Amino acid sequence: MSIKYLAAMAAALLVLGGCAQSNTVGYTAPERGDADYLKGKNTRADELYLNSSASPGGRDFRNVFIAPANLSKLQIIQPEGAGHDADWQVNDVEEGALQTAIEDEFSAALAYQSAFNIVARKDEAEMVVHTTVVAIHPNANREQVAAGAKSGGAITVSIALVDAKSGVVLVRSVDTKSTDDIWAFHQVENGDAAVNLIFRSWGNSMRRGILHLQGRSTDPLAAPIITKQQK
Repeated sequence: MSIKYLAAMAAALLVLGGCAQSNTVGYTAPERGDADYLKGKNTRADELYLNSSASPGGRDFRNVFIAPANLSKLQIIQPEGAGHDADWQVNDVEEGALQTAIEDEFSAALAYQSAFNIVARKDEAEMVVHTTVVAIHPNANREQVAAGAKSGGAITVSIALVDAKSGVVLVRSVDTKSTDDIWAFHQVENGDAAVNLIFRSWGNSMRRGILHLQGRSTDPLAAPIITKQQK
């Protein structure tokens, strides 16, 4: 697979608006420092890694499986100076809403205008989307919100596009996106978590980018990026 093709593939995950956070996320992408992966230099995401030797057959991939999200690494990044807040820990109901949001939004985005086929089983897929929800960042603590502070925040995820046959990660993005109402994350009675729009945006970015790298689109937002070797 050529460097040019890999750079185009980067857009499959990354027409993404990164959002700087003052508190550090304790997560390291597995590809960081791996010489087999190129690092994106001018990406808008926090981190981007591209496999330098993946099969070129990805141009023909159409069947996609959305894997259940990994929430085992989820951190709550409180505002500077705020103490531990146990109420932010994700319970089973909230986890279910988040899983549904990710699957529904990614599936709808990738299937839009029949761009890709969303399959029900991994063994039917050519590509698998793996999502790790890394962190939730409320911008204000409970006392501040009660006093009138804005209820915004952000969510950090790691998204990997994987070759279903070989299991090789083709592209990995680690990115943070903002929402005006991160506190509505817990309002799941209607099955519509506040983060739906964020995952819809990431899903649309994946669809546009993969179409571009496969030669099925001329979307200018999916322009190749600059990469560098890792040491």
